[in-house]
Amino acid sequence: MENETDVNILLIRLFSGEASREEKKVISVWLKQSAENRELYADLREIWLTSGIQSNADEYNLEQAIFRFKEKINDQRPTSVQLMSWRQVAQYAAVILLALSLPLSYYFGKHNSAPTNNLTTIACAYGDKSSIILPDSSRVYLNSGSKLSFNSNFENGRNVELEGEAFFEVAKDKDHPFHVKTNDVEIEVLGTKFNLKAYAEEKSVSATLVEGRIKISSDHQQETMVPDQRIIFSKESKKMTVQKVADTTVDTDWKDGRFVFRNESLAELKPRLERWFDVDIVFGDEQVKNRRFTGVLSRESILEAITYFDRSNYVECSIQGNKVIINSQNNK
Repeated sequence: MENETDVNILLIRLFSGEASREEKKVISVWLKQSAENRELYADLREIWLTSGIQSNADEYNLEQAIFRFKEKINDQRPTSVQLMSWRQVAQYAAVILLALSLPLSYYFGKHNSAPTNNLTTIACAYGDKSSIILPDSSRVYLNSGSKLSFNSNFENGRNVELEGEAFFEVAKDKDHPFHVKTNDVEIEVLGTKFNLKAYAEEKSVSATLVEGRIKISSDHQQETMVPDQRIIFSKESKKMTVQKVADTTVDTDWKDGRFVFRNESLAELKPRLERWFDVDIVFGDEQVKNRRFTGVLSRESILEAITYFDRSNYVECSIQGNKVIINSQNNK
């Protein structure tokens, strides 16, 4: 990248979920150039996730931003801060200030929402995942290609909106129910752990309960869930189906960096793999789509997934740029 400003802008676009694949490739090259670049990336990303995004950057106090960033560095990297000049700290704070002004304009434009001073939107790009602490101390794990929006101080109740997939660890508060809204369903809880998948491009919404109880509602139906249950809402039929789940890790282990699948076809795995590794998957023939697999992958590399599938006697995989091509073995 030509200069530091270019780096800052691309990092902010990455954190806000707006970076293109080409921009992410540029960032990847920049990260490999030095350990200092990787440390800067880690610091700014943590601040992005934990500081809260303000809707009006003009009201954000730059001196406070500098102070908060310096405090964070003091807490986390005491040896490094002694070598850090105030000019460097000010540059980092300026990046924070710019970061605070970008995602909300993107969010308002996409959803045609009226601006709210305390609205926060956290976006997670393809090939990445995030962990967020909400104002009530609830923790949310955000999966690839997802967005979470909420009032930064919960002044109008514990309400969040989700596009994509998230695992919630909701802090108990019997007087203030916690509400998660998607385009199709709404969930109400008091204190619990559950996974909710609601990607706009998929034909269904699914909720898997690990602990506690939740109430899930659509326009025409309402169900109360108990642990080890999964509810699937069909966007086509507008009906919910309740399933008993023997192993919730299939739905929840993504938050710990593991991609778990049990007897799933490659056609079923395709959208998850594309989000997980930020690639395009192309099937070379119709037969290969129906091949079923069981296994666990990590987020390390798409090469691991290719190696896993290649070890079977049924498929072969190849990479062309950002595209993964999967063929049946007999179509070689």
